[in-house]
This record gives sequence, C-alpha cells and structure tokens, in this order.
Amino acid sequence: PLPTNNTARPSPFPRTTQALFVRTNHYGTTHYGTTHYGTTHYGTTYYTQALFVRPMLLVLDEPTNHLDLGACVWLEDYLAKWESILILTSHSADFLNGVCSKTYHLTVRKTLELYGGNYATYVKTRTEKEVQQGKAYDKEQDDIKHLKDFISSCGTYSNLVKQAQSKQKIIDKMVEAGLTLKPVEDPKFRFAFPNSPKIAPPVMAFQNVSFAYSGKKEDYLYTNLEFGIDCDSRIALVGPNGAGKSTLLKLMEKEISPTEGDIRRNPHLRIGRYNQHSEDVLDLSKCPLDFMAALFPDGIVTTSGMQKMDVEAWRGKLGIFGITGDKQTLPIKTMSPGFRARVVFCLMSLRNPHMLLLDEPTNPLDMDMIDSLALAIKNFSGGVVLVSHDFRLLEQVADSIWVCDNKAITPWKGDIKSYKEKLRKDMAKASAKMFTGDGVQ
Repeated sequence: PLPTNNTARPSPFPRTTQALFVRTNHYGTTHYGTTHYGTTHYGTTYYTQALFVRPMLLVLDEPTNHLDLGACVWLEDYLAKWESILILTSHSADFLNGVCSKTYHLTVRKTLELYGGNYATYVKTRTEKEVQQGKAYDKEQDDIKHLKDFISSCGTYSNLVKQAQSKQKIIDKMVEAGLTLKPVEDPKFRFAFPNSPKIAPPVMAFQNVSFAYSGKKEDYLYTNLEFGIDCDSRIALVGPNGAGKSTLLKLMEKEISPTEGDIRRNPHLRIGRYNQHSEDVLDLSKCPLDFMAALFPDGIVTTSGMQKMDVEAWRGKLGIFGITGDKQTLPIKTMSPGFRARVVFCLMSLRNPHMLLLDEPTNPLDMDMIDSLALAIKNFSGGVVLVSHDFRLLEQVADSIWVCDNKAITPWKGDIKSYKEKLRKDMAKASAKMFTGDGVQ
C-alpha cells in the first residue's frame, strides 16, 4: 500500500512530464502510456506502480472496475489528495464525489460543459441551470411569438409597415445574438424484471456448509455456514477480493457443490444470474433477434404456459430492455458492453426468476443504466443477492449486508455508509502501522 497522503514519502521515481494512461474495462485491465505496468487476472490492479511514478497527467478509465470495496475506498482517498492533473471517467457516483473537484458533461448535443465541484454538485447545479434555461427559453419563444403575431396582423397596411419592420428587426437581432437553446434531458432508460409468484420458505438453506476448490480442509474458503435466504431477502455480499463472494453465489446456484454439509433449495426455485462472465453465453456473430430465436426455437415458458415467439414478439421483449431499432438487427459484437449487458438481463428475465444473483453487474453499465437496475431490483418481488463495488447501488437496494471474510459470513450491524467508514478506518490503521515501523516496509 501507498501512504495515505501521497506527499508523505518522496517517490523513488523522478517526476515525469509525460502522461500516463491507465485504462480499465470490464474484461480486465489494460495500460497505455509511457510505461506498462502488470495486472493480475480480473481484479487487483497494480495501481501502486502507476501512482508512484507521479505523472503530471494521469488518465483513468473506470478505475474501480474489479476492485473490492476496500480498494475503492483506498483509491478514492488517495486520489482525493492527488496533486497533479487527474482526468477520469467512472460510473460510480460515490467515487466521483470523493475524488473530483470539476466535472465535464458531454451533452446530447456533443458539446462539453464544465461544472465546478464533485458529481453531486454537478447534478444540483445542472438541474438548477436547466430550470433557469427552460424559463428563459419559454419567455424568449413567447416574445418571438407575440412579435410574429403582431407582424402578421399588420398585413399590407401602409401605416403599419414601418412598425412591422421594426418588430422584425427585433427578432433578427435576437437571432443574431443567439437564441436560448431548449434544455434537453439525457436519454433515460427503464426496465423491469418479471414478478413471479412467491414460493413458500425455506427457499434456500445452507446447513453446515464448508467448501474448498481443492477439497482439502486447509484450503477451505468457508467453514460451517448456516443461513437461509427467502424471496423477500435483499442481501449485499461485501468483503475483500478472494474472500469467496463469487464462490458463494456459485454454491447458491449449485454450479459447484459443497465439500461438506448440504444446501437445500426449494425444487420450484428459478434463479436469474448475472456474473462477470455472463456475456460469454452470447453468440457475438448473431444479432439479438436471431440469437434469441435460435436459443428458444420452441418459445418461452410464461405464467400462462408455453408461448411461441415470432419476430415481433422478440422485438417487444428486447425493446423492454432498451434494445431497439438497428440494435436488434446488428451483430452483438458491434454493441457496446452496456448493450450486451442488456441482452443478458433480457435472458435472465425470460426465466421468470424467483431470485436474482448479481455478481458485479455495474461494471459495463453507465450511471443511468445503474439507476435503472436499482429501480428494477427495488420493484422486483423476489429475492436478491448482490455483489458490487458500487456504494450508491448498494445503498439503494440492500436491506442486509453480509461480510464475507475469515472463512465465515457475518451480518453487518449497520448500513453501507457505516461499513464504508469502517473500511476507511481500517485502511488508516494499516497505513499508520506500516509507516511507523511496526509493519513490513
């Protein structure tokens, strides 16, 4: 770990006047710039080397992808004290609030607008600005309408021609000076998971479950787990990378079996699962329409029985998830990661699940899509178990927080904000211990 204050210890590297670009995407991490730094597979990125170089310009593209919550807190606190130029894009509003002092908005008109302050300040300022802009636009258009109405009423009367010309000059001057643009909202997208009839508890029960991929006791990720999950559960799994959060979801879906103990599931339980490899199920060479038709040639099962699907029916299903127009007929490989995630969400909904298991669903999503996902989860009538590094999403949807660490599952007595503060204090203690000579340096 680095010092919590990046001025506390001089860098072993000379400050470079060149730019260092660090790009992270939902497939892994790629570095571009003056130097290449190593990464580990899907997660822990060696930001330490990149940050110790202390470039004059550091560009980060989705730096929190594949980090656990503790690493997100550490990176947020460290970058908040960054002394050089930092430019970043992120879908995490919480992270942007802690790091940024200025915000650029790429508008739907493809212009860049600068706002002072962090993301929350940007949202407030932009909202107020658009309200005032809307009022100015309405008044301006109303004034122009009155002037044009007067000009039209003058007709060809010789005694009114000069007045009409004068009013026209007023309009011409307004146009020349530049008319107020009508505020345009960012496109909003909303979708929903279908609500299935609830099934009687217990829906899923872990009974004295222990697990290791090797099957050896000394390698156990979990020991003696005892808990139950029902259709009204809203659980967030938190903990460091490698603690077994994704493994726990695999156990719930019976993708893997416990080394010891038993997992009992209601035989009628249907699960919709999203994980970090969910896009692997997509045939990237096909368009969404052809892919769905090939995957379900006999139709889909609904609450009213088997339903045969034609092209129009598939268009409707895909349209629910914002896959419309040309997006339905172009190869999936041409789609952005966010739109591919929408295809996966559509596949999940076709199962009419009683429970959703979501493993880092926000990695390929933008902020509006994350808000849509949060709303869909809140309106979903079934159970939800969620792994995410996005504090804002967890705050919106999680009723219970379970900490996965030390081979156990421990309920957290508090909300996600208090858990974040706990992580911050733990990081401060670890850093203080390391740099006062009590730890390994």
